[in-house]
Amino acid sequence: MTKRIAYGAGYAIAIALLLFFVLFPFMQMLSTSLKPTDEMFTVPATWIPEHFTFDNFKAALNYGNFITYFLNSLAVSVITCVLVIVISVLAAYGFTRLEFPGRKLLLNVILVSQMFCISAIVVPLYKLVGSLHLLNSYAGLVLAYLAFTVPVAIWLLRSFLLGIPLDMEEAAMMEGASRIKAFFHVIVPLLRPGIGATAAYVFLMTWQEFLFALVFMTKQEYRTLPVGIMDFKGQYETNWGTMMAASLLISIPVFVLFLFIQRQLVAGLTEGATKG
Repeated sequence: MTKRIAYGAGYAIAIALLLFFVLFPFMQMLSTSLKPTDEMFTVPATWIPEHFTFDNFKAALNYGNFITYFLNSLAVSVITCVLVIVISVLAAYGFTRLEFPGRKLLLNVILVSQMFCISAIVVPLYKLVGSLHLLNSYAGLVLAYLAFTVPVAIWLLRSFLLGIPLDMEEAAMMEGASRIKAFFHVIVPLLRPGIGATAAYVFLMTWQEFLFALVFMTKQEYRTLPVGIMDFKGQYETNWGTMMAASLLISIPVFVLFLFIQRQLVAGLTEGATKG
């Protein structure tokens, strides 16, 4: 009984510490965004503003390029998500259902590619995209995002495909269906949880990505939201209230998406990991 109580207390403390470290940055952003400028640097610092204000949110929304940055982020994230799903579903199907020379070697190469730090491939990708004259374009940034999202997506979807019995596809083909028809009418419907989980992962990764967007989008009209909020940082001063408000506004689509797909995302990733 004593051990059970001690275990429960330790578990509760661990969860409380984890929640603190996770929620602390968010609470700090929220507190700062609701404070007038003269309260941000008061000593001692206060969590609850004495005078609540939404001026920082109004300033962020009224900033001329905010909507442009939002649309840029949305376009890049959606395009990347669609392309990754199409490429990864077909590739994962090939790796699990088809026999061809070098299959295991190629699969291992895809796995090894994930061992490199993302920052290590920025310069090579920059030179590649530059040689294709795709800098400051959706196509160039999407191409860069494909480089580090497709391998992960292939492995995730491959795990789901390994859990789909081959007999179901063979039964459809014995009934006269072609491989393509069996793929679209049998495999794809069964793969929907995996596709949903993978699509959510890719969207979240590209929505909040900063480094590639900073390097590949040098013109202001092509910037995405994570880079665009740097406009509130001047050479001699930083508008912290507006920057924190903009950061919270950027987080809203992520929170909304997670609320809608959290069960599918967690169940899908867990199922895929178990089957893999």
